[in-house]
Amino acid sequence: MTITRRAALAALAAASAWGADSKIRVGCQTRAYGSPLPARDKLLAVLDDLREAGYDGFETNFRSLEASFGDPGPMRAEIERRGVRLIGLHCSGSLIDPAKIPAERAEILRIAQAAKALGGDHVIMSGRALPTRPDGSVEPEALASKIRECEKLGGELRAMGVRFAVHNHQHEVAHDGAELRRLLDATSPEAVSLLFDVGHVLHGEMDVPQFLRERGDRIAGLHLRDVAGGDEVLIGTGTVDFAAIGRALHETGWSGWAILEVNKRDDIASRDLVVRARKHLRDQMHV
Repeated sequence: MTITRRAALAALAAASAWGADSKIRVGCQTRAYGSPLPARDKLLAVLDDLREAGYDGFETNFRSLEASFGDPGPMRAEIERRGVRLIGLHCSGSLIDPAKIPAERAEILRIAQAAKALGGDHVIMSGRALPTRPDGSVEPEALASKIRECEKLGGELRAMGVRFAVHNHQHEVAHDGAELRRLLDATSPEAVSLLFDVGHVLHGEMDVPQFLRERGDRIAGLHLRDVAGGDEVLIGTGTVDFAAIGRALHETGWSGWAILEVNKRDDIASRDLVVRARKHLRDQMHV
């Protein structure tokens, strides 16, 4: 099919108009360079790359910045000088074992205080798989504990000016996201948000664009990567429909962080990886 110059210009204008008023900000998880990145100079060099590639912010494992927790001022100044803001710090927790919950809570609060001091406003918690019953459903008591503790932590973080976001893995999006939906239904929007990782949704397990339309008000950010058969692949070569995700976000007026989260590869330099991905998100999602 031959595309006329007029048609090409019209398509370009439409695409530009579609994203012109977007409130979506684009970030990058530093996993593309390795995780964590505790070496100060290496992390700052990564931020230089991200700025040049057109990213607005970055997310990282809390251990990448832990050396600055005691004296955050100098590192915050370096981050701000580069113009790539800290979105938030990533950690993990289960919040289901009564013997471990106090230590988990204390650690998350410590990370939240540091995130705030370093200029960030999110703590992203990856939850570990909950115990299940013989039929494969989540143990109700374990989920109830996670819900209760997330609500409590979210309220405390909100008082600090930090947003608490739960990050999903495959077990949380199984059965059309049953566990995620129950968590969101049982917690308050003021306390608990979702960092929705579309790369952990197995093909056909749930309708990602529809979920974004239904629950976008609870989603603080997205983790974006491409997969095929459950394995991560080079962005643009897998089954994730970035264009459909972009349409759902723009049509609903969603505002939040669209965060590239890909792992470091041996076959392509990290800088080239994030540059390629930034172009793909711009071309396919108009962000």
